[in-house]
Parts: sequence; structure tokens; C-alpha cells
Amino acid sequence: MHVALHQNGLTLVRCYGELSLEELARVAAAAARARAEGRMAVVDLGRVTHLHFAGARLLADVPGLRAAGASRYVRDLLRAGAGAVDLYRDVGEACGAA
Repeated sequence: MHVALHQNGLTLVRCYGELSLEELARVAAAAARARAEGRMAVVDLGRVTHLHFAGARLLADVPGLRAAGASRYVRDLLRAGAGAVDLYRDVGEACGAA
């Protein structure tokens, strides 16, 4: 499950639980729309327990997407499935990074 919040040039996509391939496609689409409209896109993975391995690639395909708060397990899945995703300790760090 995910919820997208839009304000002040930022789209924050908060994700929860297990993310299926279909759910990750929706998250990536929301982030891609935000980036295309000139907003920063941050995906909060702090409450994610598992994500679909192949779906990680969808996140990596969004230029400038920032992922925040992922557990070590979720970070490992992202790296294995996607290669390079900008990972930050938390949402605050992701929003404040230059």
C-alpha cells in the first residue's frame, strides 16, 4: 500500500507492508509524474517489510528518485534488483540532500 502527498515542490510517497510488482509500478508512476512536473520525489520505505525483487528496477528507472528509511533487508533487495537507487537514512535527510 502507498499514499502520495504533494506539497511545496515535493511528492512524498509513503509505502507500507509488502510491495508487490503492481504496487511498485504505481509508486514508480507517481514518482515519475512528480519528477516530470519538476517536483522532488521521495519514497519513504521505512514501513516496508518486503518488496518484489523485479519491481525494484521500476524505482531505479525514475531519474532523481530518492528512497528513504529502508531497512537493511529492503536496501539489499533494492540494490540486488535495481542496482543504483539513491538511498537516504530517513525522509528528512532525503529532502535536505543537495
